[in-house]
Amino acid sequence: MLDEVKIRQFTDVTSADPQNELGFFSLGRAYLEGGEPRQAIAPLMRALAINPSLSRAYVLLAQSQIAVGDPEGAQATLLRGYRIAQEHGDLMPRNQMGDMLKELGAGIPEEPAAKLTPELQAAGQIQCRRCNRVGPKMPQRPFGGALGEQIHESICGPCFQLWIRQGTKVINELRLNLTDAASQDVYDQHMKEFLNLN
Repeated sequence: MLDEVKIRQFTDVTSADPQNELGFFSLGRAYLEGGEPRQAIAPLMRALAINPSLSRAYVLLAQSQIAVGDPEGAQATLLRGYRIAQEHGDLMPRNQMGDMLKELGAGIPEEPAAKLTPELQAAGQIQCRRCNRVGPKMPQRPFGGALGEQIHESICGPCFQLWIRQGTKVINELRLNLTDAASQDVYDQHMKEFLNLN
C-alpha cells in the first residue's frame, strides 16, 4: 500500500533540492514498496544520475524494471551496479545484485575474498561485513546497545567513518529530526543498509 505521507515528504525534499540523491532514492523506494514500480523508476534513475555510486539504488531500479516487464534493462542495471558495488565494498547490494543476475540467467564476475584466520582474529582483526576486507577492529564501540556492539564486532573503522559522513548527509538531505522516532527509524535503516547489517 502506497504511503502517501512518505511520498509527499520525499517529493517536497526533491522539489526543494533537485540535487538531493537520497531524497530521490527514498522517493523511488517508497513508490516501489507501495506497489508502484513504474513510478519508482524515474526517481531512482535521477538518484543514480546524481550519484552513480549509490549501490542500493541499482537494486531497487532493477526490481522496478523487472516488475514492469523490462528484464533486459534490469540486467544492464544490475551489471553496472554490481561492478560499482564491488569497487566500493558494498557487499550486501552486490550480493543481492549477483543473485538477481543469476535469476535472470546472466553470469557475474567472481572476486576472491580475503579470509579471517584464527591467528588474525586473535590479533584483533575482523572481517568487515561492509567491505569484506580483513582489518583491525575499532578500539571501542561507536555507541552503546546491541547495535553498537554489532558494529564494533563486524565493521572496520574506515567503513564506519564512511558511514559518519554518509549519516550526516542522510540527516541533512532528508531533514531528519533524530528526536523523532520515525526519523530515527529512517536513519537506522540507512545505517544498517550502508553497513550491510540487515
